[in-house]
Amino acid sequence: MEPDPTEVSAGSTPRAVTARRASLDVAVQLIARGVMLVLGVVTTLVVVRTLGDERFGQWSTILAVVEIVGYLSALYSIEQVAVERAAADHAMERNWLGAQLGLSLVSTFLATIASCVVLLVIADDAAMRVAGVLASATIFAGGINASRTVFQARVRNDVSAAVMTLNSVLWTGVVVLVALRDGGLVPLAAGFLAVAMITAGLQLALALRTGMIELRGGWRLWGRLLRAGIPLAGAALLTVAYTRIDQVLVYQLSGAEEAGLYGAVYRVLDRAQLVPLAVVTTLLPMLAAAWTHDRARFQRLFQDAAEFLWIAALLPLGLTLVASEPLVELLFGGDFAAAAPALPILMGAFVAIALGPLAVNAIVVLGRQRRLAIYALAGLVINVVLNLILIPPYGFLAAAWVTLVTEVSVVGLALWEVVRHLDDPPVLGRFVRAALAGLLMTLALWGLSELGASLGVLVAAAVVVYGVLLLAVGALDVPRLRALLRGG
Repeated sequence: MEPDPTEVSAGSTPRAVTARRASLDVAVQLIARGVMLVLGVVTTLVVVRTLGDERFGQWSTILAVVEIVGYLSALYSIEQVAVERAAADHAMERNWLGAQLGLSLVSTFLATIASCVVLLVIADDAAMRVAGVLASATIFAGGINASRTVFQARVRNDVSAAVMTLNSVLWTGVVVLVALRDGGLVPLAAGFLAVAMITAGLQLALALRTGMIELRGGWRLWGRLLRAGIPLAGAALLTVAYTRIDQVLVYQLSGAEEAGLYGAVYRVLDRAQLVPLAVVTTLLPMLAAAWTHDRARFQRLFQDAAEFLWIAALLPLGLTLVASEPLVELLFGGDFAAAAPALPILMGAFVAIALGPLAVNAIVVLGRQRRLAIYALAGLVINVVLNLILIPPYGFLAAAWVTLVTEVSVVGLALWEVVRHLDDPPVLGRFVRAALAGLLMTLALWGLSELGASLGVLVAAAVVVYGVLLLAVGALDVPRLRALLRGG
C-alpha cells in the first residue's frame, strides 16, 4: 500500500526531519505562494475593475475589519505557540495541537459575531451590510483551517501550501464568474465565504487523517496555551490593527474613492508578504528545536534567514521606485494611476515587513511575547495618531508614509529584542553589500527608463542586474543559501 502523503511518523521530530524535508518544504511553499501571488494579482485586478473605485473601497474596508476583528480570536498567535510547544515537548504533541484547534474554533466563533456587529454599524448601504456579514463568517472558517498546525509542526507545510493554492484557484474562478455575470459586492462576498469553507473543510479532513490531533481532553491545556499565547495574541491583534486601521481611516476621512486607490496598491504589499512567510513558516519548529538543543544553530538560522529576506525585499523596492506608474496601470488600469506614488512607499515598508515574521517567531521561541505586545502597541499609537493628523490634508499618500514609519519602528524594536539575546552580535556586512547592490540596480533601471525602456525590459533587467550585482559585491552566499534551505 502506498503511504499517505499527509502522514508523519509518530517518532519523527522537527530536528530529525530537517535534513530530509526542509529544502523540499520551502521549495514547495515558494512555488505555491508564487502561484498564489500571481492569482492574487489577477483577482485584485478583476475585482477592482468589476466593482469600481467606490465599491472596491467598501470591499477593502470590509476585508480590513474582518482581519482586524478576526485577530481577536488570537488564531495565528495560538498556532505559533502550539507549534513551538509541540516541537519542544514531543510527548504531548497531539494534546497541544488538539488544544489549539479547540480554542481556535471557540474564539473564531465569537470573533465572527463581533465582526458582524462592527460592519453592520459602519456600513453605509444595504449591499455593504450583507457583504460584511458574509465576509465575517470566513473568520470561523479560519478557525477550522487552524488544523494546519499539524503540518507546520511536522515540517510538512507543503500539504497546507497545496490547500492554500486550491483556495486561490477557486477564489480566482469565483471572481472571474462574478465579473462575467456583472455581479456586485454581495455575490463576491458569498463566493468568498464558500471558497473559505470548502478549503477549510479539506484542511481539517487531511489533518485528522494524520492522527496527530487529540481533541478529547485538550481543554486541559487551554489555560497553559492561553497564558503563553495571550501576550502574543495581543501583539498580533495590535499589529493587524495598525496594518489595517489605515484603510478604515482613509475610508472614513477621505472617502470611498481614495480608499479604493489605497486599497488597490496595498494589495500588492499584501501579496508580496507571501514569499517571506513561506521561509519563516518552515523555520519556526527548527528555531524552537535549535534554541533548546543547539544555540549556535539557532543563531546561524536567524542570521542567514535575515540576510536572504533582506536581499529578496530590496528587489521590488528598486523596481517600484522607477516603474510604479506603469506597474499600477498594468495591474489596475488607468483609472488607478493616481495610486502609483504610494506603491514605492509601501515597498519601502515591505523591506521591514519581510523581516517581521522572522523576528516574531524568534521572540516566540525566546518566550518574550510581552515585549512584542509593547512594541505593537507603540506601533498602533504611532499609526493612528499620525494618520488622524495627516490623512485629512494629504489623503492616502499620508497613510502610505505612516505605514513605512510604523513598520520600520516596530520591526526594528522586535529585531533588537532578538539580537540582544544572541550569544554573538549579528554580522552586518552582507546587509550593507546587498543595499549597495540594490542602489546600483535602481540607478541602472532609472537609466533604462530614461532611454524609454518598456516595463517588461525593466522587470527583466531588474532580476538580471540585481543578481549579477549581488554576486559581484559578495552579498549573496549561494552555499549558505543552500544550507538554509536544507535546514541550517
